[in-house]
Amino acid sequence: MAFRLIEDLYLDDTRLRLRKITCEDGNEHYKLCKKYPGPSANPLAIVNIYLTSQEYDLLSALNGKSIRKRRYNIAPSALCLDIFEGQLAGLVLCEIEAESVALLEAHTLPHWIGRDVSNDPFFTGGNLASIDAAQLSERLASLGSGA
Repeated sequence: MAFRLIEDLYLDDTRLRLRKITCEDGNEHYKLCKKYPGPSANPLAIVNIYLTSQEYDLLSALNGKSIRKRRYNIAPSALCLDIFEGQLAGLVLCEIEAESVALLEAHTLPHWIGRDVSNDPFFTGGNLASIDAAQLSERLASLGSGA
């Protein structure tokens, strides 16, 4: 199954994420992302600036915390499966992307999804980048078998 390798650098003391995406064919894409909180429990708004490799290299020298994951498209433009590497090895998360809250709410989660962690700040990328394997293991154990 096709995947993309995603390497994120969450820049210290900001809401900025620097992302490098490597496709199976070797093509690379770079972007700088900023997430804005949504109203109440609604999803975050995301703004991306697409970068050249030179711009990415310059920004990647900034201080931050990183994570790596392989992203598989289960349902193109809708459902992705992220399999984490490094200190987060063993963590698997699904993500649903939609153009609007109404489209997001129209999605039905597959039966094999164990637990919805959408509103759990522990599972945000910025937090995951700042934890180690022991902290992840402890948190998953506290969630029980539904995680």
